[in-house]
Amino acid sequence: MTMSTARKETETPVTAPDAFLTAAFHAPCRSLALPCDMNTLSAELSAADAPAFVWTKVAGPDDPAFTPLTEMGFRVAVEEITYERPADAPAPAATADPGFTVRKITQDAAAREAAIAEELGDLACDNLTTSRFHQDPLVPDAVACEIKKRWAMNFFTGKRGQEMYVACAADGNAVGFNQVLVTPEYKVIDLICTAANYRRRGVARAVVEAMFEPGLKTRVGSQANNAAADAFYKSLGFDPVGTSLCLHWHAGDGA
Repeated sequence: MTMSTARKETETPVTAPDAFLTAAFHAPCRSLALPCDMNTLSAELSAADAPAFVWTKVAGPDDPAFTPLTEMGFRVAVEEITYERPADAPAPAATADPGFTVRKITQDAAAREAAIAEELGDLACDNLTTSRFHQDPLVPDAVACEIKKRWAMNFFTGKRGQEMYVACAADGNAVGFNQVLVTPEYKVIDLICTAANYRRRGVARAVVEAMFEPGLKTRVGSQANNAAADAFYKSLGFDPVGTSLCLHWHAGDGA
């Protein structure tokens, strides 16, 4: 996003460059942390040359930032629900052999697993088709797919996630994965994917159950309109703990 020289000299931008999305969009992308000075934000957006993109999150329509943001042209991309599984939740019961195996890849070993990176990237691109970017009519499907592909592949270059749980069929082909962030208190499902021809066969459940660790809470975010995901996570002991709205802004969107 470009801004006028005068504003650069007198004001500090309230948005921050998003290098990851910029690489996928091939256009300037920025993120917005709230609260912020709305007058400064308005000046930044007014000075932006299309194409440019900004995203942020608010708690909901009652958030004090929601109305001024929508008046500036931000649109709701998706409503999200955060789920949490307690650290002391009971371990899942053992299941019969599902016809695939799950293996864990740590960040320390990721560089040695480069051969599977492209495969998982393609899996994400081809099967994660309901993301907030896919639901934004101003984001081309090719860009939305590229975002998910880069997201998965970034694990193997040390840019995203600490663990990856990969499900492979008997022929060795990857049929699902769970990319995980790890903190001292939580494990977070960062990106989860199942191949279309392996859905409803226990792949998602297996790669999630494999990540559970005694003493650590588990978190995940999902879209509020995804009833199947809601039922799935609740069946694994997750409970809803919060909601948010993800907002998108596109330069030149006059609708």
